[in-house]
Amino acid sequence: MAHQVLGTGEALLMIHGIISDAQFFSEAAQLLSKDFCVIAYDRRGYGSAESPADDDYTVSSQADDAALLLEQYATAPAWVFGNSAGGLIAVELALRHPDLVRGLVLLEPSLVLDDQSKAEIAAWNAELNGYLEQGHIKRALPAFARVVGQPESERPRQTLAQMRRVFANLSNFMHGELNQVQRYAQEKDVLEGMGIPVRVMVTTEGRDGMFGRTSERGATSLGWPIDYVAGYHNVASDNPTIFSAALRDSIAKMDQ
Repeated sequence: MAHQVLGTGEALLMIHGIISDAQFFSEAAQLLSKDFCVIAYDRRGYGSAESPADDDYTVSSQADDAALLLEQYATAPAWVFGNSAGGLIAVELALRHPDLVRGLVLLEPSLVLDDQSKAEIAAWNAELNGYLEQGHIKRALPAFARVVGQPESERPRQTLAQMRRVFANLSNFMHGELNQVQRYAQEKDVLEGMGIPVRVMVTTEGRDGMFGRTSERGATSLGWPIDYVAGYHNVASDNPTIFSAALRDSIAKMDQ
């Protein structure tokens, strides 16, 4: 796996979401490296990482990937941050390798526990599969923008190189992860009995998007504390200064 390690101190593993890669955290990782040993990496098939030969994109296998990095670089249980679908991998990492994890911070991981959330996610999954079957995966990009709740006028402009990278990551998601990561869910009693502190970040401007709604409902149902951060779903990349301060604050609350 392509990865970078910045700074010294307590280990902080950062797991990106769908259609992104470790570059999503490039500026935030620099800011956080003043206080942590930050580990950021490209998940299977994203960025510079190779696609699995057996098309195994399951959350459990990706959690084991993350565990390998912690075993290599963390000298003690690590803080783990998961953005969007990266939050689901973070949860599975804590369930499969609890000795490696000190605490989790999850930004809008879309916790699917109630019938309303299940229906919303299922409808979106069906929409994305329709684009895949028609061979029109570029049409999935507006579908992503819609569920994060961010108006087009407020999205940062991208360079041509960035747009190419996004499309390559979109292709990896649609052809690989879509029907593995997207359908991941854990039973409520399993999550309640995890035994590792968890805080859920929800964005103030994006909380009405599907990821924000399902995460807020899921966290409330589980009794996991919610930390609100200014911005939209991609705040870690869009505004790394606000994000890194909020993440430090979330970790400090678990460390009390």
